[in-house]
Amino acid sequence: MALRAGMEGLMGRFSRLLGAGAGCFLLASAAACEDNGGTAGWIDVEEAASLPGERPDQDAGDRVSTREQHFEAFGYYLPFEPLQFGNWRLDTVFIAPTSDFEAWEAGLMSEEMPFGPVFVDFSDTTSATATNELGGEYHTVTTRVRADYYRVSDGAFSFEGTDSELGPVIIDGALHGDVVRAGDSQRPAFTGSIEVGGDRIRNVSLRWYGGD
Repeated sequence: MALRAGMEGLMGRFSRLLGAGAGCFLLASAAACEDNGGTAGWIDVEEAASLPGERPDQDAGDRVSTREQHFEAFGYYLPFEPLQFGNWRLDTVFIAPTSDFEAWEAGLMSEEMPFGPVFVDFSDTTSATATNELGGEYHTVTTRVRADYYRVSDGAFSFEGTDSELGPVIIDGALHGDVVRAGDSQRPAFTGSIEVGGDRIRNVSLRWYGGD
């Protein structure tokens, strides 16, 4: 589902800040792009340490979305350098705080969280640009992809969703809990691969941002 200019709430304001802050990224990931229509392998974690995300609208085969019960992974995960898939640039991977996961799993947040506790934002780099209140430039056409399946754990992260414009979106790799717990925005908080519409970029690194 495509979102247009003026995205509501914190994520809308945050997306506009990305343009202003893009020049501040201090590290770059080594990325190699290849054409790959397959599905990334899913990482198994200890089920005893996880809670299921029991939402009836999740439809990803027999997989059930899970999260590690005592791992607080909340944050915005941003590329160290631009990650481009055709016209679309990845802006951020969002993971909600534990309290929102709990409410979502209890079926209490469907209206407040229409995209669920895990989603990914992209910008169409061929769309018109505008300037935010800080003077940063942003693209006016964006899309947000909700998770049909997710697995969130200290040491593992998987995401699968589908968008009418982008096609399948698959993220597979590791969350680095020590970096997240330290609130360290300089070291990689996620490493792995991201696949959009069959194009996969390997050796991706994302940094953590707390949204302050």
